[in-house]
Amino acid sequence: MTGLLDSPAWIRAAIAAGLLLVGCCNCKPCEPCIDPAPCPPVPERDGDSASPVATSTWFVLNVIDGDTIVARLEEPGRAKRRETIRLLRINTPEDSQPGYEEAREALKNLVRGGEIQIEFEDPSVEKRGNYGRLLAYVLVDGLNVNVEMVRLGWTEFWTKYGSGRLAREFIAAQEEARGARRGMWGTAGFSVP
Repeated sequence: MTGLLDSPAWIRAAIAAGLLLVGCCNCKPCEPCIDPAPCPPVPERDGDSASPVATSTWFVLNVIDGDTIVARLEEPGRAKRRETIRLLRINTPEDSQPGYEEAREALKNLVRGGEIQIEFEDPSVEKRGNYGRLLAYVLVDGLNVNVEMVRLGWTEFWTKYGSGRLAREFIAAQEEARGARRGMWGTAGFSVP
């Protein structure tokens, strides 16, 4: 049997890429989208370990694009949980589309501290989308990041799957962004995905 170092280069590269995607340390990232390895350990949190997922603190590990993050939930006495979270009611540009980098950077800036809370459309029901991602509103210090991405102008209020319980907030944020010509509303050549 050969060792990992005897494997072809493409296998070693695939394993290394997998480790980067999965993550392999037990620490809180200092800021999203950087290798968490050099960061200090995550402190234990006080509180009820039986608290529901929606009111627990999550730690952002990566910002995929303007509407998707990877985060880790750690509750004392429970197994660590890593999830890809798709932000509800927004739809930012994909990698090859104009505005992708700007939307991704805007989301990075909003979750820069790393600690978030999540809420579901129906607070008592965890729901997943077609790609298995957890569908949620993301909150940072009480600020709804989903609504803020609309307010910054990097997405319209996305109603393809319904308008949800925060429709008024999203509509007001969209009108504010459009009126102030923020993000896609003021950038030539940028269109809504």
